[in-house]
Amino acid sequence: MQIFNNNTKKLALILVGPLGCYIAYQVLFIGRYLSVEKYPLLTSAYMNGATVIDSVCALTVAALGFILSRRLGLLDDFSPSLERLSTLSLALITTGILFLLALSMYRVFGTLSPRYVVDNYHTYSFMVTNGGAWIVLAMYSALLLQLMNMYFSGVTLKNGAFLLLSLLIVSFSGGRGILILFALTFIVLLMFQRVSLVKFLIASMLAVASMGISYVIITNMRAPAAPLAPIVIAPVAPSEAMARVDELAGKKANQAGKPVAPKDAVAIDPTNSFEDLNYNAAFISEDVLSAIQGNKVEPRAYALEDAMTLFIPRQLMPSKPISTAETRALYPHVAKRGTNITFPLKANVLMHLGGWAFYADWVVVLLCQTLMILGISRRTKAPSILGFAMLFCGIGFTLIARGGIFNARLLVIVFCVLAAYVGYRALLRIETTLHANRRERLAGPASPT
Repeated sequence: MQIFNNNTKKLALILVGPLGCYIAYQVLFIGRYLSVEKYPLLTSAYMNGATVIDSVCALTVAALGFILSRRLGLLDDFSPSLERLSTLSLALITTGILFLLALSMYRVFGTLSPRYVVDNYHTYSFMVTNGGAWIVLAMYSALLLQLMNMYFSGVTLKNGAFLLLSLLIVSFSGGRGILILFALTFIVLLMFQRVSLVKFLIASMLAVASMGISYVIITNMRAPAAPLAPIVIAPVAPSEAMARVDELAGKKANQAGKPVAPKDAVAIDPTNSFEDLNYNAAFISEDVLSAIQGNKVEPRAYALEDAMTLFIPRQLMPSKPISTAETRALYPHVAKRGTNITFPLKANVLMHLGGWAFYADWVVVLLCQTLMILGISRRTKAPSILGFAMLFCGIGFTLIARGGIFNARLLVIVFCVLAAYVGYRALLRIETTLHANRRERLAGPASPT
């Protein structure tokens, strides 16, 4: 039984691609936090037409993507164009990833004691890329190499199992968003080759479950041993919202027959809240809108500032900033403690282009969706590194939704893709040479004429 008909596949491609990803991100990380009291500018924008405009943009992107996929005549006519990597090669890649993870942890802790690593994991997540980013990038390149093997030679039970195992290992390096990107790429590659519905569902559920469980576990392990000291904004006159909260709390206590002592209203800075930093992107969008309207920040090429020092080793430039230029501009107190704020796509576009670009994020969604569809089409018709890069960049919208399109770190991913391709072709050549030598030995010396 084939998984879906072509039209259903095209619709599924749109839903699991940039459009579906962005809708899910907006709902889970921004929409559910909207509140007039907490985020007046952002909430007012969505209450006064932004929701309707966003919905129209989403439907337009969906329609254009469906039309493009029909024109290209996708989808499951894929046939392998290169030999598959051997079991030995896949095992060596996975073992190498495990070694790199151990090296990364030893560099930070000076020990590989499992109990010590678990108890102090929050320290590791903070220090993992400080002077050791190359180790994490090498692990990402190894994952990309495995995905390239699937792109050119097809997804199988064997290479799929090795990839999921590798993803679980790399998840302990602290990365979460990018690993979801790798898992989505795996699912899309499997979807667009001839595979039964049962096998597809099993593989997809395993990929989703493993990434979901690792995301939750790693996020909890990253939690600091003690709560972050909150920044309290006081003493200020309590807002009307806080006054209502006090009134309701008083009524509830009086109903229980207990007096209530008055308390000063305080506001907690979300940049010091572990929960907000991991799941709430609404406060960032609100702060960007407020700063732009109040002329507290100037829209400019922050990503270019980051790119100018991105590839300079910290040993050669000790003063190299740890935080991004966006963080330094809007959250200087966060930059001072050596951490970083990740700006979601809409906030990132506003920081670079200004308030007029409030809906320009949908142009990015359309661009990424187009790249993904073209990448799938090229896999079927003319597989190449360009097609893989287009597919990966399209599905890479999971990172763009969370970190923005104007992000110098996307350059790092490009270099990882190129490094992975060089490694992949080199590994194929080595295997081909070894197989040829083995056949010659088995054939024996040529008989004399």
